[in-house]
Amino acid sequence: MGEEQKLTKKERKELKREEKEADLVIDSKKTKSKKYFGLSMVLLAVLVIFGIWWISKQVPETLQILPEYVLQVQDNDWVRGNKESDIVLIEYLDFECTACAAYNPLVNRIYEEYGDRVLFVTRYFPLTGYKNSFTSATAVESAGKQGKFWEMGDLLFDRRSEWGDLSSANQSIFEKYAEQLNLDMELFKQDVKSQEVKNRIISDRNSGNKIGLNAVPTFFLNGKKIENPRGYEAFKFVLDDVISNVGKEEVE
Repeated sequence: MGEEQKLTKKERKELKREEKEADLVIDSKKTKSKKYFGLSMVLLAVLVIFGIWWISKQVPETLQILPEYVLQVQDNDWVRGNKESDIVLIEYLDFECTACAAYNPLVNRIYEEYGDRVLFVTRYFPLTGYKNSFTSATAVESAGKQGKFWEMGDLLFDRRSEWGDLSSANQSIFEKYAEQLNLDMELFKQDVKSQEVKNRIISDRNSGNKIGLNAVPTFFLNGKKIENPRGYEAFKFVLDDVISNVGKEEVE
């Protein structure tokens, strides 16, 4: 007979109890092991996602992949300069933005010098932090429908101290500027309220959102975002560098 048969009934009962407790301990360890493994996998996934995000933030903005079609010249873009040029400078702006107003004279000066070699494109990107960002854009777009886009834009930047940072949106404040430009006021008032004008501005804003725009002014030179030049000479340096490279490519 086996060794177990020599035990008393009480001893056999105690042995089974101990074996049951041992099984419970083993099951508990297995459960904890599975739990820790699951937590480890979740933590690993979080670390991988964070790592991918962190690496993407280290890529220079000029090297980040942007939707090419967004940065191509569109039929309804406001353009000036050389329409046949291979060099395209796109600016996204907000007419109530103080930084955009500060850059406007610089951009105009650059246009005067490079207008025969560069195509200049201006797009709307009204910010949500200003009350008249969108309304000022509708005033400029409406003036543009009467051939005075650039004139109205310059006028609003020059007079920003009169209307900027108001506590509420008010389209009528731009009517006096329209009158100064000798616009058809009845037509102007109709256009600023039209869905066509609003959709035109929303279209530009949506294109900016697609490329992750979050500040203005923002410049793209031949499809690449450039750091905002800190003055006339810095702007010239960036353009001259691109112009010289395009010239070399044509020779090759």
